[in-house]
Amino acid sequence: MKNRFGAVSGMVLLACAAVFPNAAFATWSSYTDDGTHYGIREGDNKIPLGLSEKDATKTAHKVNKALGKDKADSVVDAPNSPCHDPTSGVVC
Repeated sequence: MKNRFGAVSGMVLLACAAVFPNAAFATWSSYTDDGTHYGIREGDNKIPLGLSEKDATKTAHKVNKALGKDKADSVVDAPNSPCHDPTSGVVC
């Protein structure tokens, strides 16, 4: 079960990033249409996963956490840093 859950989380993260252009700025949560099978949603964007409520909530949390680390303002590159000098050998 744990391997299935991890695979589902990974696929959902890729789907969010590829299909929804503003996914990095969205907040995902679990939802259900039938009361039994859950998925994740952000606004009108829904990804049905067929998971339990607990697993869908965990998946939404993991997607939010992963996308939160990829925001554009998380890395600051000063203009005078060695990143701009290819002879410095610094990989940025």
